[in-house]
Amino acid sequence: MLFPKQKLQGKRIVLVKAKKSFKMAKLHIAEVQDSLPELSPWLNWATPKYKIEDSYEYLLDCEKKWKERVDFTYVIATRKIPFMGTISATVNENNKRVEIGYWISTKYAGNGYMQEAVLLLEKEFFGLGFNRIFIRTDVLNTKSANVAKKCGYVFEGVSRQSLWVAAEKRYADVNFFSKLKSEYVGKE
Repeated sequence: MLFPKQKLQGKRIVLVKAKKSFKMAKLHIAEVQDSLPELSPWLNWATPKYKIEDSYEYLLDCEKKWKERVDFTYVIATRKIPFMGTISATVNENNKRVEIGYWISTKYAGNGYMQEAVLLLEKEFFGLGFNRIFIRTDVLNTKSANVAKKCGYVFEGVSRQSLWVAAEKRYADVNFFSKLKSEYVGKE
């Protein structure tokens, strides 16, 4: 597999390979802390205990996984905003599939930025020869599910109680959405 590009340019946003630096860790932790009420029900790591050291370790892990070709995490940004959230592609090379995961700071949510990020990422990975891209969402996370729907992903079904949500001490049912390369409308 070829490495994906480290920078993907969209109309309003840019996706840039997540790199370890204390500056990036500070930007990351600030947006996480500002968005905790909206993130913590869906992301087990998004807690008040999540500190800058955790953010820096996360960025180190992102670089390690990029080198190992298993997970490619990008920072979502604009010309004026250096950090809005992240989007990642976890690849399964043997099965030619990719899972996309994402989050965006509350103050930037609802403006179509995440849809643009998903479409940029799918263009890159379908272009690299992957056949299937899928997105999983907690069935209660309607905003995340709406991103998948608006990007043309097909609802495949629900995996019952397949995720533990630590913040709420509950098992979550999980939606599965997918798009196949044959369904990709951005084909050249």
